[in-house]
Amino acid sequence: MTSFADLGVQVQRSFVTNRSSLNAGGLNVSLSNEQTTKYVLTLPRPSPIRASFRKESWGDALVKIFKKEIQTGDAEFDKLIYISTDTTEETTAFLRSPELRNALALAVDTGGPVEIDAARVTAYSIGHDNKDDPTLVRIVAALLG
Repeated sequence: MTSFADLGVQVQRSFVTNRSSLNAGGLNVSLSNEQTTKYVLTLPRPSPIRASFRKESWGDALVKIFKKEIQTGDAEFDKLIYISTDTTEETTAFLRSPELRNALALAVDTGGPVEIDAARVTAYSIGHDNKDDPTLVRIVAALLG
């Protein structure tokens, strides 16, 4: 399997834990404990893409009435993912591959937003992990062509 190192990508990882709890009558009850790994990836060369991908909210769906968003023609992807970009042509070309759209949808759905800013990618994966996330490796490999 290809790794970030194989692609010449520099990796910064940080572990994020979001806890929510409820204090009821002096008793602190933990409601959830969400652990993620934040990846800041520096590419060996800039990509022509500047875009962010996140779960589409009802507010995003409303905004789409007034502002055009890239649509890939993949109904599931277009319903799940909101795309914000100022590199429309490049991002549209990047999203032509169904395998890449599946990887992006999985990364966003399970980890959180994916942001591509030329030579830097910021993304998240579930859990605290020192290993390369294979889904993120696929996305970066596609960026580097």
